[in-house]
Amino acid sequence: MEDNSEALAEKLLFSKEAAEYLGISVQRLAVLTKEGRVIPLKKNSSGTIYHINELKKRKKEMSIFSSTYAEHELKGEKTGMFEINTSTRSEALNLAVTMNILHASEKKACNLIDMLDKRIACEPMPENSHLWEKLLNTSSLVIEKEYERARQAFSHLQKTDEIIRIGDSAYPVLLSQTEEAPRFLYLRGRVNLLQDIRTVALVGSRHAGEEGKRNTERVARILGSNGIVIVSGLAKGIDVTAHKAALDNSLSTIAVIGTNLNQYYPGENMEVQKMIEREGLVVSQFSPATRTERWFFPLRDGVMSGLSQATVIMEAGETSGALKQARYALKQKRLVLIPQNAFNIPSITWPEKFEKLGAIRVKTPSEIIDILSEHRVYRSEESHSNSTYGLFDDDNMIVADTSGEYSVQKGH
Repeated sequence: MEDNSEALAEKLLFSKEAAEYLGISVQRLAVLTKEGRVIPLKKNSSGTIYHINELKKRKKEMSIFSSTYAEHELKGEKTGMFEINTSTRSEALNLAVTMNILHASEKKACNLIDMLDKRIACEPMPENSHLWEKLLNTSSLVIEKEYERARQAFSHLQKTDEIIRIGDSAYPVLLSQTEEAPRFLYLRGRVNLLQDIRTVALVGSRHAGEEGKRNTERVARILGSNGIVIVSGLAKGIDVTAHKAALDNSLSTIAVIGTNLNQYYPGENMEVQKMIEREGLVVSQFSPATRTERWFFPLRDGVMSGLSQATVIMEAGETSGALKQARYALKQKRLVLIPQNAFNIPSITWPEKFEKLGAIRVKTPSEIIDILSEHRVYRSEESHSNSTYGLFDDDNMIVADTSGEYSVQKGH
């Protein structure tokens, strides 16, 4: 019993020890505890006690979603020069501050801001602090402090980054038609890609097999060669494979990320993200002043689906996050396409479920083009020429083996 008590004691840390373990100040730990981001085991007049498992979990999240500003500065790289010099940028900054002060969702914060005169909503907060005090039920000191913190975070965006507001001419029409459309989009790269409505999302498992990746490369190449913009989420597995295939073939691609523009997650995809920044487009719905949370990633699936005319589930397990996007797509009345032989995998039931909800089976990449044409998504006249359809090998069919990985077999 004594040994067990000693072992338990080693797993319990007081505030100072916990803060040292996390590499933060005791004051910062107190804030995280108050916000519910670190859950103490016990809190009383004697002090606050944390279990090591809770701290390990928090430390892992901090390492995953840590900002890359310091890394850039150590390397002598410029990270900022972004200016708040338009009404759109000013309103986006005000929204970020409001969300941070109230710990509120974007929807709730937008509803509050909309109660103000539009001119005031687009002016720097400190200029109208008395109005914001009343709206946010806080002091001008808090507002000024949070505003400056957020402004500093915005300044780390690149000078050429863009922020667009729903209702602007640059805001993508497809996304604006959905409930999931965020008020602001943060953009880095070829912003004009948002004006092309010939967009198809390729999504799937983060733990995709080699056959699944090869099929993704092939489908991305064929769709992209037919003028379709390849959209994905820059996650491991299928997502990054789709982006790489587009980049390797000088085709257009859009990455919809679950962090702000200055973060790279997962870290192993950093170079791909940087290539997309130069040759394609990176889209985020999250301000640089917003701390990244795990639930941001499924949230961005709604934006990725909203940007796309169709979503193709290249490979997915029964609990894959790709199915979240498929649900968004069906809700938004967008096409969901599933390889035919995914229906023959006994270990998964989602293909039949989604087909009943409106998803469509496909056998070949060229069939995807046909379906897009039928639904008035892809209407390029060149798509009916021999040269265009010559890109396809219709004797090759996307199938799925018993391990759940799609493969290509001849003669079907």
